[in-house]
Amino acid sequence: MSDEFDQNPENYSAFWPLLVLVVGLLIWYGYQDYSLNKQRSYYKDQVEGAQSTIQAAEGWHGRYNSMVKDLNDTSTKGDTNAVPILQAAVQAGIQAGLLRVQPGTNATATPAAPASN
Repeated sequence: MSDEFDQNPENYSAFWPLLVLVVGLLIWYGYQDYSLNKQRSYYKDQVEGAQSTIQAAEGWHGRYNSMVKDLNDTSTKGDTNAVPILQAAVQAGIQAGLLRVQPGTNATATPAAPASN
């Protein structure tokens, strides 16, 4: 009964649409994989190129921390010259987010007056 309403009585195969779909998916996933690997190698090159800068920054950070620790130890021993320096460093460091303030230190003293020439 459906044959009388069918304008095109030929039977078509699903081979060509499925072939186009599979080839399109293979090309799409291949391109995505290529793009991801290219981006990964680009990021790897950037990290390798930045290693010298990272190591220099770690060295500066270590020297900075040892300097602040030495200044803190000197101010806790009663050196009156180190207290204002530490206070100014703490105020500047807290504003910049660089220093870690340890409770119980002499970091609350008032800064020294500027030297007049």
